[in-house]
Amino acid sequence: MVQRVNTSETETQTGTKLYHDSDIISTREHFDYRSAGQLIQGYNMIEYAYGSNLANNNNSEITDKFTCPPEKEIAIYIHGAWTDEQAANEQFNRTAMSLISNNYTIPLIGFSWDSNTPINKDGWETARNIAEKNGPKLAQFVHDFKNKCKDTDIRFIAHSLGAEVVNSTLASLSSNQRWDEKSGLNIASVHLLGAAIDRSSVAANTTFGKDIDKLVGDFYNLRNSEDNMLEYVYRSVEKRDALGLLGISHSMPLPKNYFEREVNSEIPSIQDVDGNGKLDCFDFFVILPGDNHCGYIGARGLSPFETIPRNDGAIDIIVQDWSE
Repeated sequence: MVQRVNTSETETQTGTKLYHDSDIISTREHFDYRSAGQLIQGYNMIEYAYGSNLANNNNSEITDKFTCPPEKEIAIYIHGAWTDEQAANEQFNRTAMSLISNNYTIPLIGFSWDSNTPINKDGWETARNIAEKNGPKLAQFVHDFKNKCKDTDIRFIAHSLGAEVVNSTLASLSSNQRWDEKSGLNIASVHLLGAAIDRSSVAANTTFGKDIDKLVGDFYNLRNSEDNMLEYVYRSVEKRDALGLLGISHSMPLPKNYFEREVNSEIPSIQDVDGNGKLDCFDFFVILPGDNHCGYIGARGLSPFETIPRNDGAIDIIVQDWSE
């Protein structure tokens, strides 16, 4: 297993060690988008990198690099489709800023994966394949981390197609006998933001639903019926409705630990939420609250206040759930 560790830490806010640029799990360049997301030779199905430089460590050394936080909990943010490395890092940082604005200061780790496929139907299908194949990699990180920090809760926040990474991660953990044998070991909570997966996939009688019931403390779907990407792009390529748009199908049974909430009012009609000066992430026709698919984690402040969020998106809802 490869580990890349960046020794230069950049805190989001002086005195608040919530997120820094070495807190990244990366599987970048592990999959080839030109061949439908096949694993590139030289990598295996559970390998990941932790950090950002090229220092390599073997399996036994990796857990020595994890620091068990005094807060006894961490959050892992998983980005969605069509997100390059720079955009992923921006999302990790913006999520951290929004957490800080809600006075919740647990360590945030970003999960960065090969989702920067072409923005078309084939590119979407490739990104979906790669998302599924990243589950065993994130599951391995979770297993390694819990081996070192047994008393630390792990929380997932997954945006868009990151929900498919969560699905695959839970499936990998569920099939891992070493994980299953540990009584009471689970993922403390999962929050899906604008989940770009089928709305029936989390039903109690599906594999995903059974894994939710078995492995997750509390599972939250924050849906948004105004989400432009899910309303137009997802419907166009998948020919069905997304879980993040309409929620679980009404006829489907729910896992006992599944909760759902409409959050479109939490996402203001701000276009350039990442502050990059571009109308990307389908935010060029943002008119109503909830329209912006990238607004769930907040909106970055205008220059020169980029490190202060204009809005925290649905992060306040997540913090409220964590605090209950």
